[in-house]
Amino acid sequence: MLARRSVALVISVVAIIQTALVWANLPAWPCPFAHVLGVACPGCGLSRATIALVRGDWRTALALHAYAPFFLCALIMFGCAALLPARPRDTLVATVTAVEQRTGLTALLLIGLICYWLARLLFAPNTMSRLVRG
Repeated sequence: MLARRSVALVISVVAIIQTALVWANLPAWPCPFAHVLGVACPGCGLSRATIALVRGDWRTALALHAYAPFFLCALIMFGCAALLPARPRDTLVATVTAVEQRTGLTALLLIGLICYWLARLLFAPNTMSRLVRG
């Protein structure tokens, strides 16, 4: 996705709009997962956690969603892939691709996210229901 500038731009813009709406306490896009199933999705609380992280409030950010630092890093990478000139952008894409191929980091993060989500659903259901309600 980083290799295609248009995809990186769309992902960046959508993530920034969603986060800005939450930051401004305006109605943001509702989570279809929570809306249809009534259960918090794996990313529930991530927008608010990212905002807390940007404000420097690590404790709140990690309490809302432990993956906020990863999300912020990914958002920065997508933004760079969308806006950097060709040469530094190609270097970024090549570096990320090499790291991913050697480590399988994306798969590990996704598996970790699902495990984290299931643990929160099983061991902190009240917290998860508060996240869905906002």
